Amino acid sequence: MPAQAALLLSESRGAWLATGCAAVAAFALQRRGARLPLLLATAAPLACAAWLYRQLAAAQLAPAPVPGLLALAGAWAAALLGTLLLCRLWHSGAHARAAALTATVLAGIAAATVAVASTADRMAAGVGTGLSRLQMWRDALKLWTEAAWLGHGGETWRNMFRAIQSSPYVGGEVHNGFLDLALDTGVIGLLLIAGWFFSTLRTMWRHAPQLLPSVIVFVLHGAMDFDWSFTFNWMLFIWLGGWALSSSTLQESVADKKRSRFLRPLSPWPQRILTGLFVMFWLGGTVWLAGQQVAAEQQYRLAMSKNTEGAERKALLTAAYKFNPYRPDIAISLSRTLPAKKADSILVQSLSFSPVSPQLYGELGRLAAQSGRGESAGNYFEQGLAQNRFDASSQSQALYWMEQASRRELASGYAERGRQTAAAGVRIYERYGQLAEKVASEKDRNDRRFELGEDALRYGDNLRLLAFDPLASEVTRKSP
Repeated sequence: MPAQAALLLSESRGAWLATGCAAVAAFALQRRGARLPLLLATAAPLACAAWLYRQLAAAQLAPAPVPGLLALAGAWAAALLGTLLLCRLWHSGAHARAAALTATVLAGIAAATVAVASTADRMAAGVGTGLSRLQMWRDALKLWTEAAWLGHGGETWRNMFRAIQSSPYVGGEVHNGFLDLALDTGVIGLLLIAGWFFSTLRTMWRHAPQLLPSVIVFVLHGAMDFDWSFTFNWMLFIWLGGWALSSSTLQESVADKKRSRFLRPLSPWPQRILTGLFVMFWLGGTVWLAGQQVAAEQQYRLAMSKNTEGAERKALLTAAYKFNPYRPDIAISLSRTLPAKKADSILVQSLSFSPVSPQLYGELGRLAAQSGRGESAGNYFEQGLAQNRFDASSQSQALYWMEQASRRELASGYAERGRQTAAAGVRIYERYGQLAEKVASEKDRNDRRFELGEDALRYGDNLRLLAFDPLASEVTRKSP
């Protein structure tokens, strides 16, 4: 009953569907005489879970402790007593069996009514999330076609969705396990995973069919959400597969004892030794890599704390960068403690590790703007915005630094360069305005609140003045 209440409280349509399919499979796998008792054992807990779910949902999951615990205990006790009563009726004659079946049907209808009535508003509001998920899947399919066979590598969607998203939704997960695997590993990876799934299901069907409903939940919900992004879920799947395989191994070992000595398989020790060596190397490499990342994170957190500054912060960031030079945030923080030339070198090196990081492009653009290199700043900002075009803050900061770069060049006597830099900033501003107008007109989900802000309007006006009238009166220099 508590597990059923938790499932209802998740208010996840995908989880309900996956569990429903697994329940149907569990019912079908039962022996014919055990199917109705299974329904009798489920009805009362489901009705009590639906009642408890409605109480907790009404209290927004924060009931007073004592009444909440009393409601949980009362619903749990009612579920147990109801199940015992239905089972007693089932074994008490034909009329009692009819009453038990009627009570089971009524309990199921009541549970469904309570659940639907409690979630009607949530389901109606959830249509938008469904449409947003469809947009994600369309964008993911387009991205997958760019590297269909081998994929783009690990964490593809998390790193690249901002560059290819068709509307400003928020989604660090693609909410589809198969699409996520296809993006990371391509068709070849999908075929390998499918082979593994098929082999596991085949073993279960032959030797441990009672485990199939659990695997159905894993596969179906992983296909509709991002369960497969968590290692724990894969560990559960491997455990279920090992459980089924152990059942078949036990059966084979019993059969082997009955065979002649000459027909038994060879000693398994070489295979065990090789497996042990593989596991040792794998665990050793994993521990070493994890240690490097943990050490980098510790040094970085110490460096960014309020108690460190100056030389101490620089030393901590240098240590963090040595432990993990692949993290853009560490490289950016370290670059801000170094001279411009060395900072530029570190950022370019970090960009070779993370070529789709908009933060690195933005930082390189800022450095170029401060050095009065407007053309380079414009190129960096354009590449960074191409990786994250629906970020209003990045758009506004790019305009600000393009204005500053233009001013520096004009103040240094490079009038033509200054005007060209301002013109490049105007182009960035116009693209920003067109994109914001498109988002507003299409009325799609705007989870990132992408719009043309007041600061951006001011920077755009300033850039137009600098590009087309460099002798105009001094314009505002207010920082974003």
